Amino acid sequence: MIQTLALDQSDRLLVLAVHPDDESVATGGLLQHALAVGAEIVVVFFTDGDNNPWAQRVNELRWAITATDRARFAARRRVEARRALERLEVAEASTRFLGFPDQGTTDLVLHGNEVAMGTLTEAVRAWRPTVVVGPSLLDLHPDHSALGVMLQLALDCLADTVAPRSHLRYLVHNPRLLGRREGSLVLPLSATQRARKRSAIACHQTQLVLRSTWLLSFAKREERFFLAESPVGLFEHPVRAASRSARSLDLTLVSRSLLRSFGPRTVCLVGGFSHASVRLAVDLPDDGGVVKVRDLHTGRTLGDAEFCGKNGRGDLRLPVEAVPDGVRLFAKLERRFGFFDEAGWKELSLERQGGRAAT
Repeated sequence: MIQTLALDQSDRLLVLAVHPDDESVATGGLLQHALAVGAEIVVVFFTDGDNNPWAQRVNELRWAITATDRARFAARRRVEARRALERLEVAEASTRFLGFPDQGTTDLVLHGNEVAMGTLTEAVRAWRPTVVVGPSLLDLHPDHSALGVMLQLALDCLADTVAPRSHLRYLVHNPRLLGRREGSLVLPLSATQRARKRSAIACHQTQLVLRSTWLLSFAKREERFFLAESPVGLFEHPVRAASRSARSLDLTLVSRSLLRSFGPRTVCLVGGFSHASVRLAVDLPDDGGVVKVRDLHTGRTLGDAEFCGKNGRGDLRLPVEAVPDGVRLFAKLERRFGFFDEAGWKELSLERQGGRAAT
């Protein structure tokens, strides 16, 4: 069912942008709508988009990119973001830059980086939003999907003190799901709002050099968000099903090789925060067999898992003691090659008493 999105003057909107340009591409219309109804706004940028070497090479006509060059590019992208928000009439005082590593968000999640989690959690706590907008777990850009996991963990951590009435997810990098409307929340845009959004996107000149047509294509008649993840994306995710028994955590995997994502596979499991955190990785053998369960936070081996299948299709059985009961779990099938993911992350729904549960 498709619903229409609406805010009012009592709302406090927090938009979490992964990189400069996401604020305009994904939420340029929403920000205008929020201001029009008198809602309060803060836009938080998690990274500065500094590790974008091909865009920087083309813009600066240089091949070698040093740390100093990246810092300069980061500063330039911050300026572009401020100009874009000015076009959307968002005040500079409503902007925050956290400065975490571009193309490094997945590592922060997998290794349980306490500084990153603490900083993000505090940004949410300090604003006390009624509506939170962040990236979808199903976005194919690894920074986007990983930040979606971090945001959910931060909201879980703040559940006793911060209770947004809505958590909206946006998609930027997933052409198949962008073409589907199932489960979406729609915000119609007027001709004036579309023109202003297009003008904001155009402020990101460093990004337009290589992909102007694609970026400007987001200035459409509507913006779409999800109150829960896209049902189509969840159904097609390579982690198809999960169950928990007294002895094991079982995952059913249906992976496929794509041009954007290929090579050896690793199943990653993330969940919880602080003392109850889970940060696990299991390297899948092509032809099945027994493999080690690695704790990425401590570097220890937690036991053996067994994969019954071939080429990423089959059942993975992990020792139940590796995953504490009651922890909210997110899973991803990581591929060694290719920048974009096969599918992003997926929250697992597990029955405590065993038996197969749809995820």
